[in-house]
Amino acid sequence: MEGRRHVGIQAECGFSVAAAEGGGRKMEVELMNNRVFGFRASLLCGAAILSVTAFASTAVAQSEEEASSVADIVVTGSRIPRPDVVSNSPVSVVSSEEIARSRTGEVEQVLNTLPQVVAGFGAQSNNPGNGTATVDLRNLGAVRTLVLVNGRRVVGSGNDGVVDLNIIPPSLVSRVEVATGGASAVYGSDAMAGVVNFIMKDDFEGAELGVQYGVTQHGDSARVNVDFTVGTNFADGRGNIVGYLNYFDREQTTGAARDYTSEYLVDALDANGNPVLVPGGNAVTPQGTLVAPGLVGLKDPFGATITGSGIFFAPEGWRAYQASDGYNDRPVGNIQLPMERFQANTHFKYDLTDAVRAYGEVSFARTAVNSTLGALPMGSSGFIPGFQLDLRNPYLPGDLRNFLSTNLDQDGDNLVPVNINRRIVESGPRTNDQTRNFYRTVFGLEGTLANGMSWDVFYNYGRNELTEVQGGGLLIDNFAAMFLTNPNDPYKCANGDPKCVTINPFGLNSLTQEMRDYYGVTLTNRNEVEQKQFGASIAGTLFTLPAGDLGIAVGIERREESAQFNPDALYIQGKAISRSAGMQPTGGGYDVSEIYAEAYVPLIADRRGIEMLAFEGGIRFSDYSTAGAVTSYKYGGEYSPMPGLKFRGLVQRAVRAPNVTELYSGQTNTAPVATDFCNAGPGRTAAERAFCLQLGVPTQVIDVFQQENTQIRIITGGNPNLGVETSDTWSLGLVYQPHFLNNATLTLDYYDIQIQDAIANFGGGLPTTIAACQADMRLDNPFCVPLRNRNPDGQLQDLPMLNQNIADIASKGVDFRVDYRHSLDSWGDLTYFIAGSYLLENTIQGSPVVNPIDCAGYVANGGCASANPEWRFTQRLTWEHGPASVSLRHRYIGEVTDGRYAAAIAAGTAMPKLAKPVAPATHYVDLSGDWEVNERVTLYGGIDNLLDQEPPYLHERQTYDVLGRRFNIGVRARF
Repeated sequence: MEGRRHVGIQAECGFSVAAAEGGGRKMEVELMNNRVFGFRASLLCGAAILSVTAFASTAVAQSEEEASSVADIVVTGSRIPRPDVVSNSPVSVVSSEEIARSRTGEVEQVLNTLPQVVAGFGAQSNNPGNGTATVDLRNLGAVRTLVLVNGRRVVGSGNDGVVDLNIIPPSLVSRVEVATGGASAVYGSDAMAGVVNFIMKDDFEGAELGVQYGVTQHGDSARVNVDFTVGTNFADGRGNIVGYLNYFDREQTTGAARDYTSEYLVDALDANGNPVLVPGGNAVTPQGTLVAPGLVGLKDPFGATITGSGIFFAPEGWRAYQASDGYNDRPVGNIQLPMERFQANTHFKYDLTDAVRAYGEVSFARTAVNSTLGALPMGSSGFIPGFQLDLRNPYLPGDLRNFLSTNLDQDGDNLVPVNINRRIVESGPRTNDQTRNFYRTVFGLEGTLANGMSWDVFYNYGRNELTEVQGGGLLIDNFAAMFLTNPNDPYKCANGDPKCVTINPFGLNSLTQEMRDYYGVTLTNRNEVEQKQFGASIAGTLFTLPAGDLGIAVGIERREESAQFNPDALYIQGKAISRSAGMQPTGGGYDVSEIYAEAYVPLIADRRGIEMLAFEGGIRFSDYSTAGAVTSYKYGGEYSPMPGLKFRGLVQRAVRAPNVTELYSGQTNTAPVATDFCNAGPGRTAAERAFCLQLGVPTQVIDVFQQENTQIRIITGGNPNLGVETSDTWSLGLVYQPHFLNNATLTLDYYDIQIQDAIANFGGGLPTTIAACQADMRLDNPFCVPLRNRNPDGQLQDLPMLNQNIADIASKGVDFRVDYRHSLDSWGDLTYFIAGSYLLENTIQGSPVVNPIDCAGYVANGGCASANPEWRFTQRLTWEHGPASVSLRHRYIGEVTDGRYAAAIAAGTAMPKLAKPVAPATHYVDLSGDWEVNERVTLYGGIDNLLDQEPPYLHERQTYDVLGRRFNIGVRARF
């Protein structure tokens, strides 16, 4: 069957390609390393570059006589099939060989080595993290990166529509094409940062078994991966069916396994005012603290003054809380999330006639992931309205009972207004066991018309089901009841429940099994996401102009998205707390009808100084049931002044409609890290002190006030009145294949992405809301209104921050790549590439009243998140000789600075004094090798992080390697 084929990839460097033709025929494209036919021909006929390495942007080599028989090629970034496979939108490609050399069962590990990708959630994402693996292009957010399989959408893992990459079987991937920049005109909503398109193997004969095992030099963090693929032709070669099974198991590793992940250090100043790192921890401790404004300034039994941090139950007795008493939860959290995955996939195609083909894909994946947080931090004032401590509690130390009675019990009723903060370690960590079931089916017909144009009609259905069981929880009412004693039996509760016993929260490991049984609870949440998509398109050459073929692609699509999240009934009723509190159901959906068109118009060709001049344009009209009608478009083109040199550029308008979470999520609690500017200290101004009194900080504690927890609880939720996000992207670049250096390619691209009306929490998040209030301290400032939600002791709590179209995001930079292949004659071949990026700007403006924060070159804190170095690159050198190959990969992550500096620059405030404000440049070296024992058996192995590079002090686990040197071995057997 003639027509379009996903042959080859991006023609910026080359390797051999075999493409399936109709009737089971094969088209073999032979490499011709020493011919240069002019620029367009050189892309099709040029030297083979990086035939087995990743990021190979391919040029298909062929003779002039063969050129006319090559099937047209569809490349991510455009739906128009063209014989010239260089996209005008920058496209990076990861080949199946690179995936195999990466020795991983997790595709996000491969994508994270691309310079355009900022690490999203993955195997090391415990908190933040949700058990999924995601991809984030340009640090614009995973929700703004569209993930496709064979050019079609994939159902999201949750209500936000973000795809879990754990459902992508690496061994079945033929290649991954990554098109950066807005691509909504081609693919619709969500493609603001770009598109990641997984092209799957769909033509396989025989059977192949692969087994791989990996482990660190410490003997932990094991990974086991088993793949089995079987395929056969049928009906005299008119059809092919492929079946695939995968089992993957990843071992749990906690922070206690490494010294650098078990430390809890905080910034402080020494006696001379110099910044130092000192042991620290969370103020909500397993020993417990008592906090009340009336205690501030009093003396403990050891003569120390009690501050706003309250009384601490130390082994030597109760005393004033000290900074060194903080709880270190670092050893408890995962640095590698355990996961077990089972996958089954089948792909088929069948030529009904010489011009019509039926095809289908059926996929199933079941993943089980556990994430672990430190034990529940419970504060009585936050969850028990009007809480007062019963002084008749038999476990309360006698001298403390007298102390509290004298200073706080003014009415003599044995009830005193204090807040008890206690880390419930006796109940274990807060676990989240997640089980996801993923289903996807695609059925379609494709073919060619009499004029050679190709058509495609398909239906795509996806469903994702999540069950999460959360341990380490607490029943709020039961917990509260345990604090009120029975006057006749102080070891029993006043509520008369025979199962209720008086609690002992005073000291380490003081909660007995009987106590834990009464307040403990396990909670279960369920989520279902469904996607339905219908599409029809026609593409190909409309007619031939003097300069070449005028290509078009037109199509229609209809998509329906729905999701329903049902938290545990105890969450809904506000009766329980674990990893969250007060969660509400989220349910809803939307539909969109779309029509699109693209055109590629060659204007001038084969003239002096103009090898090729062409225009490219596209437009898409979308009608959302929620956001209404929107338009996205692109225009640009290419100019080649001479053979081997091409300039390319595009301007693109992209849109993103709000997802189900942003529209309909029920109000729920989360606790981001933020700093209350009311904290007493030398940096707080007199004006801030006065305003904090207006915000509700009690006069008794205003001069010693400190927030009790670095995490502040807020209320987030959906907004059905949200509009679309819009972005404007333009890119300008070149592709150069020098005639004087065979088998070499250089690409260079500048990009500029501006996103307006980005959806974010009120104020762009808690840190920026606090900053916006601090910059304009008035009670009628809308950004100060949430900060009035305080407990009686002045602690911020339950700040309302619902979604709004309020933020602006921008990213600018330059991508570059060099590819080269060199023959060593009888000694084999060397291939080399370097792919990198220089980041010029990555700004986030959470709301119009705050200055944008430029996170280029920064990491974490202050509104910045993942490491965002100005320079990053990956390079690989591979030697191939007969049945053996050896490959060395070098990954470079440039220097980054603490994001608090970026926030200070944006706000125009003094730089914070930090002991280690800079994370130095980090180098990772990986070694791998293959040996084809015979035509059926291949052995392979590798060492990741060969030099055992430890992460810098200032790091986040998605970007930096926290496991250390890892070894892996494997075998592939073909039958």
